[in-house]
Amino acid sequence: MGNNGTSPTTSKQMRLVIVGHVDHGKSTLVGRLMADTNSLPEGRMDFIKDVCEQQGKSFEFAFLLDAFEEEQKQGITIDTSQIFFKTKKRSYVLIDAPGHKEFLQNMVTGAANAEVALLLIDAAEGVQEQSRRHGYILKLLGLNQVVVVINKMDLVDYDPEVYYNIKSEYTTFLKSMGVEAKQYIPVSAKLGVNIATMNNEMDWYKGPSVLEMLDNFNEKEPQTHLPLRFPIQDVYKFDERRILAGRVEAGKIKVGDELVFSPSNKNEIFIDSIN
Repeated sequence: MGNNGTSPTTSKQMRLVIVGHVDHGKSTLVGRLMADTNSLPEGRMDFIKDVCEQQGKSFEFAFLLDAFEEEQKQGITIDTSQIFFKTKKRSYVLIDAPGHKEFLQNMVTGAANAEVALLLIDAAEGVQEQSRRHGYILKLLGLNQVVVVINKMDLVDYDPEVYYNIKSEYTTFLKSMGVEAKQYIPVSAKLGVNIATMNNEMDWYKGPSVLEMLDNFNEKEPQTHLPLRFPIQDVYKFDERRILAGRVEAGKIKVGDELVFSPSNKNEIFIDSIN
């Protein structure tokens, strides 16, 4: 049953963000997740396929998501979209965050609201600058339920060596920050390999599919006992005053607390009251 653009009726939804370097396949993965969980609005798939046929181009699962005209022109995801899908275990709110470095602020806004992160790496291109930057941001935001999805394995003939080399390189990078990915999953989002169910193309991989891994995660408890985390979405200037807009994601804040701003590590004393 499609969701017709509305939230499922269950009271608790796990918030999931998908991040990664531009063109590593985030929108394709989102479209595939929607299709494989029967979460598309009724007729959406057939409509997109008809449009593709009329325009003389091949159908892509990314087209199910990238509906913004500007995104279609540029071929990149600009905004942070919220999509709902449901497995047998629970409902999910999926936040598709942009990967291009010019839209990094949008990505932070999306990731700050998430409980679980899927970080995509293109098997053919390997670990990129944005792959490392996104890993660093997830660390800053305190996200510890992270899965690295190694996408486009079909482009490297499902070679296990490619998978193991990327896994080794990115594991070393995350370890340098004190972060450990819960799983590295080799997939082809385009072909649906290891997304909803396990496939025979990579019988050397014995781990779970993407959906199976998501259903293994725990829902996030209130984070008031943790250090303060306040991702800044925007800064508004009024004369000499500066208003920082965002949402407290963890911890508490009170007048007199000393704040540390990343990445500059500047210290300030919080002196204003909270309305």
